[in-house]
Amino acid sequence: MMKKYSLLSVLSIFVFTLQPIYAYRYDMHLKGGISQSYGKIKGLEDSEDLSHGTGFNTHFGYKSKYFEFNLSSYIHWGEMEDLRFRSRGEEITGEGQWRNVSFGPTVKYQFRGVQPVKNWFMYLSTGPMWSLQTVKFDEFESTGPLFNADQKLTYESYGGSFSIGFEEDLPYKEMHQVFIELNYSYMKTYKVRSVDKSDFAETNILSEEESKQDFSGHFFTVSLGMTIF
Repeated sequence: MMKKYSLLSVLSIFVFTLQPIYAYRYDMHLKGGISQSYGKIKGLEDSEDLSHGTGFNTHFGYKSKYFEFNLSSYIHWGEMEDLRFRSRGEEITGEGQWRNVSFGPTVKYQFRGVQPVKNWFMYLSTGPMWSLQTVKFDEFESTGPLFNADQKLTYESYGGSFSIGFEEDLPYKEMHQVFIELNYSYMKTYKVRSVDKSDFAETNILSEEESKQDFSGHFFTVSLGMTIF
């Protein structure tokens, strides 16, 4: 009798391992992780800088059988140098720090037939993006008297995002599936603001105007993350 039960147990385990393991379906989720971005930032008169930044990403949404619908965000900060900008009729050239916050709705499709490693599947994701770039100068030169060391520039931009990645396909969200992703995004500005940064407790906008595409960027981002809940 014991041998019979042992044989049944072995057969049950064998049959179970032959069955495909499908991830959770038809449920909400929050995913996130760390990111490293590399890009080319372009300012006025073909001034440009190759830069890299560190940050994180989040994806809040709903997963069906093959599709995911997310509100995705990417936040990065890094350094820039020898870039030229325009604000209130003045041209500002300098170096310092920049921060990029982008977000937008994305649609993700999982290719069930592409499984390079067991229970890891390839996916593609795309969608429009809106972003806010902040430029703070450590050193700068200005063609006029309006811009000074107590100010920073913020740019509103629009563009798009495309990602290819691989993600674990596990039966429960609580198992915290891991993903790795390569993302490309392009942003062009349409509005620039000059902001007083001398008072951290209050945001004082000194000017707001169309930027006429004075600032743009191509960004490649490598992200590593997991399902949080």
